[in-house]
This record gives sequence, structure tokens and C-alpha cells, in this order.
Amino acid sequence: MGQKNDSDLTPEDLAHKYLPEQTMYKVQTPEAHGEDPEGVRHSPLIIRTNEFRLLYFELGPSGEIDWHTHVPGLDEVNLCLEGRARYTLEREDGSHQTLEIGPMEFVYVPGGARHKIEAIDGQAHRSLSAAKFDTAARLENLEDVSEESDTGGSKWQDALFVDRKRDEVVAKDDTLVSE
Repeated sequence: MGQKNDSDLTPEDLAHKYLPEQTMYKVQTPEAHGEDPEGVRHSPLIIRTNEFRLLYFELGPSGEIDWHTHVPGLDEVNLCLEGRARYTLEREDGSHQTLEIGPMEFVYVPGGARHKIEAIDGQAHRSLSAAKFDTAARLENLEDVSEESDTGGSKWQDALFVDRKRDEVVAKDDTLVSE
């Protein structure tokens, strides 16, 4: 049986001809167990492709993600799912801008902005963060890097990383991800 050329393909055949392997994944959010020293109750759960990253995190009632800076090309949009949070941005002149958000409110953090996130009002804070993917999202990841450094213990691990350019799953936490 010969292979069809494009003119012999039905619209349904054409719709799938140039697509890579199609697989959906379900990613479960594990239960939080205690807090780390910064009050992060739930280590960030990251799902990413070559084009975007989606990050879920929880802060305990007095938790915070301390000052950090994303690379200039990584604009971030955070959606508060539960609780309240204070986002503080440090400007180049040393002044600060502070915004407080509650459930179903978004905050936009521009790329390159030094900022921190704090849970407020004695409540836990749950958030979903979306950004266009960048290889090194936090500038701190590029600082103090030595040959002896061990990244295996990092709490910022991918639950799922799909490389759409090579059409392969690069990282998948089988305890959280299923097809």
C-alpha cells in the first residue's frame, strides 16, 4: 500500500499529519508536609515546556519567598488561589512598591525585578505562577556556582518537563504524573 501525498489526505488526516506524538499528562499536587525554614509549605511544583512554565506553591501563615530576581526576559503573572500575600518590588533607586492580593487576584511581576512574596493576615497562601520559560529563571541560580555544588537536593525540581522541540519528556516525577 503506497503512502498518500498531501493532496490525497482528508482534512482530518491533515489536522494530525504534522503534529508530534500527542499525550496528555495529569499532575497531582502532593500534600504539604511541614514548612521549610522560609515558611514554604509546599515546595514549588513546576510544569514546563520549551515555551512556558507553570509553578504552584504554598506559603505557611508566616511564610515568605525571600528577595530574588528573575532574568530580564521572564515576566511572571501570579494568581492567588487562597489566602492573601504581599508582593514587594525593589526599584533600582532602592524604593519599594508593595501590592497585596487575595483570592482570584493576579499580580504582574516584570522580568528583572527584585521582589519577595510574603503570606499575610495569619493565613496560608496558595498561588499559581505562569511565565514564558527561560533556562535560568532566577539570577541567583547563576551566582556562586561552583564545581562542587550539588543541585540534586534542590527543591525547585520539575514535576514534568516536555521538550516540544525534540518531542520527548525530559523529566517526569512518576509519583505525581500520570498519562
